Amino acid sequence: MNESREKRRLQLGVQISIWLLLVLAYALVFIRFIPFQDSLWRALGNMLPILFLFYGNMFLVKRYFIPKSYVIYALWMILVFTLITGIRTQINIHYIDYKIDFLPQTNQAFLRTAAIISNMAVILISTIYQLLIHRSAEEKKALITANEHQQAQIQFLRAQINPHFLFNTLNNIYSLAVVQSTQTAPMVLQLSELLRYVIYDSQEEKVPLRKEVVQINRFIELFQMRQETPVNIEFHHAAIPEQLKIEPMILIPLVENCFKHCDFDANSSAFVQIKLEINEHQLVFSTQNSKNDANQQKDKTGGVGLQNIKKRLALKYAERHHLAIENEDELFSVKLDLQL
Repeated sequence: MNESREKRRLQLGVQISIWLLLVLAYALVFIRFIPFQDSLWRALGNMLPILFLFYGNMFLVKRYFIPKSYVIYALWMILVFTLITGIRTQINIHYIDYKIDFLPQTNQAFLRTAAIISNMAVILISTIYQLLIHRSAEEKKALITANEHQQAQIQFLRAQINPHFLFNTLNNIYSLAVVQSTQTAPMVLQLSELLRYVIYDSQEEKVPLRKEVVQINRFIELFQMRQETPVNIEFHHAAIPEQLKIEPMILIPLVENCFKHCDFDANSSAFVQIKLEINEHQLVFSTQNSKNDANQQKDKTGGVGLQNIKKRLALKYAERHHLAIENEDELFSVKLDLQL
């Protein structure tokens, strides 16, 4: 609000300065032939009607010309133009007693023609100015609308991720509760912390990258807790600078995708490898998991994972990411290059 008010004040100050300079320039043109005081009054006498014509035309362009009410605009413009031309002509006639070499002192038609030509120039300039203001406002409105639409899309995509993620984790806890595992209570505690991030922090536009990494570790711990014996999951990452931030819940679904499609249940050599590398503001996140398509159990409620991530990356990191997916017979790999 304050920034907008300051901008309006600046624009007003610039316009006032321009008009004052025009008055002075107008007065100086005739200072060779008319005393400065009279020349200044003559300049003011002409500039005030021009001011009315300039801003009056801007109002008419906004009210009638832009909405394509051309006939009404033309009628009003003819009336205002005739009035201003007559006023300026009479003001200039007042100074015909002064000797001006290039001005036919008794030629009222010449004074009227000069007023008509200059008034037409004023109308042309004010029309262009108002059209530029209108175009700028429309572009700003379109930008705001596009941004709101983008934010709505992102919230919709996040809403798709969160329930899917929650249901999978609750299934894990249910499996432990059925066998009365001692891991149930710790898993519920871990889940509560994870859900705090998923439900609250993921609503932020960006979160510290460190926080996303903490949740990845927590997610891995939750997955390990449901296993009878630890499975082969490796997560390697470099030191994470504090200032780096990222779109929330952009990396966790990639990890979830590994666990969802890895063949832990059927392959004793199954593995998941996750690696996070940081080079200044460049992030490289890669995942690999073994798989067996013949024995893989399909999740009927799935399908939002990678496609969802692709859409979110396109919205938030349009020209600043590269997502590579390799689906081989026994290996599934994802590599995300992201400019933070």
